[in-house]
Amino acid sequence: MNYPTDVFFDIETLLNIAQPRSILVLSDSDCGFLEQFIEQKALINQQCQVTQVSSKEAASLDKLEQRFDVGIVFDFLEHLSKPQGAQTLSKLRDLLTAQYCICLPLVKSGDESRWQLTDLFGFALDRVASYQQGALEYGLFKYNINDYKKTPEWLNSDNWANPNMWGKYWW
Repeated sequence: MNYPTDVFFDIETLLNIAQPRSILVLSDSDCGFLEQFIEQKALINQQCQVTQVSSKEAASLDKLEQRFDVGIVFDFLEHLSKPQGAQTLSKLRDLLTAQYCICLPLVKSGDESRWQLTDLFGFALDRVASYQQGALEYGLFKYNINDYKKTPEWLNSDNWANPNMWGKYWW
């Protein structure tokens, strides 16, 4: 499948922010766009291990014992059924990575077997960018456990009790 070239530039930008030492790529396509990132890491004497799994090998995700710094998913979920894709996203989030990004073609409405925005938002994914390639709209989404839930301002020890009344009344 031909993805817009801007997708790979944006994924590289996300990688430069994360600075991973291990990357899990779920894709049926070549991940040659990562070569430049790996070369940059080598210049500063840092190793970056890339593990690629195709959609035909999706069952082997259960056998991975390593936790990766970053996961990248493109040209993968389109080849799985929607329940299999949901299980894959759950494994990525819960077991395999602390952060990942996915890119896939989106369907506006109607076809329940294809991914829609609401499906992806249900996995706590943030939309990074949208791309138009012919008649298809692609979306790039990311998940980072550190950005998932910000601590609300009111949730601190200053607001657990009324500090003006401290020590005035005893029960």
